[in-house]
Amino acid sequence: MIIVPKNCFSQETSKKLFPRNINTPYLNQLAPSMSGDGNTMVFLSDEVSSKRLNMQFTYKTGPERWADAERLTVIDNSFELNHLRGYSLSFDGKTLFYTTLKAGGIGGYDIWYVTRTGNTWGQPKNLGKPLNSPAHEGDPSISPDGRFLYFMRCDQMNMNGASGCKIYVSEKKNNVFWGEPVELPAPINTGNDMTPRIMPDDNTLLFGSTRPGGKGGVDVYMSKQSYGIWSDPVPYNFINSEGDDQYISVPARSDLLVFSMKQNDKDKLVMAKIPEEIQPEKVLQVKGKVLDAASGGAIKATIQVFDPVKQELIQLMRTDLRDGSFYMLLKDGAKYDFSVTPADKRYFFASKMFDLTGLERFTAEKEDILLEIPQSGSSVVLNNIIFQPNSIQLSEESTLELKRLFLYLKHNPNSKIEIGAHLGEYLEDSIQSNPDLTEVIIDTIENVLEADSLVLTIGNDSLINKDTTFTVVNDTMMNINEEKLDEGILNNTDSLEEKVYEPKFIYKYTYHNDRSEQEAKAIFDFLIDKGVPADNLSYKSYGLEKPLIPEESVKNKRIEVTFF
Repeated sequence: MIIVPKNCFSQETSKKLFPRNINTPYLNQLAPSMSGDGNTMVFLSDEVSSKRLNMQFTYKTGPERWADAERLTVIDNSFELNHLRGYSLSFDGKTLFYTTLKAGGIGGYDIWYVTRTGNTWGQPKNLGKPLNSPAHEGDPSISPDGRFLYFMRCDQMNMNGASGCKIYVSEKKNNVFWGEPVELPAPINTGNDMTPRIMPDDNTLLFGSTRPGGKGGVDVYMSKQSYGIWSDPVPYNFINSEGDDQYISVPARSDLLVFSMKQNDKDKLVMAKIPEEIQPEKVLQVKGKVLDAASGGAIKATIQVFDPVKQELIQLMRTDLRDGSFYMLLKDGAKYDFSVTPADKRYFFASKMFDLTGLERFTAEKEDILLEIPQSGSSVVLNNIIFQPNSIQLSEESTLELKRLFLYLKHNPNSKIEIGAHLGEYLEDSIQSNPDLTEVIIDTIENVLEADSLVLTIGNDSLINKDTTFTVVNDTMMNINEEKLDEGILNNTDSLEEKVYEPKFIYKYTYHNDRSEQEAKAIFDFLIDKGVPADNLSYKSYGLEKPLIPEESVKNKRIEVTFF
């Protein structure tokens, strides 16, 4: 169950206007849609003469600077046919979905899209059936991973508005076709609900509604999903007004909201701080390119994100064929197995484990991934090999990485590799003072030399206590405590008999944490069990011989594959 506080949304929040080259004086700017990284944006702006609303495109040129907006003619050419505010950018900023009546559609208003290469937009394409229908579909919003499209289906729609609307979602099938749309369940769609905006966390939905209890017009509401159940919608009263407020955008950082508000009787683009208690969940933004390590050229590759324990696929995407780029968002509270598998099987894969169980704020990472075709002497670190704590047992989280290694060797049967295990830091003690000290070295030290011994029993009149036993070793007389005897002892003995003793040993234990050889062998055994020829495999412990950084550190601990 999701519990969202209902009485915390009336507070004021800080707002900031966009610069004057975006908010042109004496004109209206409204209905912004921003990419996930916050670097590109589309919006509407009117003309002085005709008051016609034109779609504009802009991008960031610095921390607080935006390029002068340019008219997006590929969509504006059908201006009279468009549901003007019914558009949104994908999170990667490369696809613009919009709503239009243009020819070639399925029924009434349909959802179309255009894609961008650099600053050039392609030709519009219809999303087709069954997402589009004889009814009116519009105001689309695509999920961060591109798998789900949220939109509204309405009884009535025109250039400036819609009524009788419900929110639907469609899932993409085989990365090509859209599936049958499903109406979102109550407590959503209990009124005239429209203009869905799925948030960067893929769990939070903002939408517009004329349901009772609002401030007037179309207000913005927020609902969160957990296991298919949506929480009761609550109003975003920090931006709601007496007018229509549903055209908003939230970039990946999730603490800012972009919308339009009246300023001197004109609509102006504003960025507002979302109160912390009603922000979407925090996410990690990962963007970069997959490139050939030698040439720098783009590589066609598939990027997959798995739950490393359940081994369930969470996200799948392909790099942009033109420049090898990719963009993804990962929400907090979980670990993720991230991997890049090139289409050309000669290239070795890349992988990384993201642990977001303690993510406290939005984080952005740039991951330019350089792939190579291994040559003799090439070495690659297997980043996602993990062992159970203080053990040589491979963790479940390693399974995906091991399978990737096996598949590479299967596709490249002539490859010969050495599996090298490297130690991060060496620890030892004479006792098992640390759970990491699982290994032990036993040294034996001989305490008594091998020799004939004489046992002497001391008489009653001796200066030494009766029945004290002594040992004669190598013609030297001493007691068991190695104290010297009085020179006259032999004169006071009652008996002297010969006795042979077995040698005695002291065992010295050294506990340590070097499990490198067994770790390398565990991977070797996995590959052998999978059918990789033993002649193509070897394993070795390198201990501390080849550190990545000079000092001993856990950063040096790794499994490395070297090609021969």
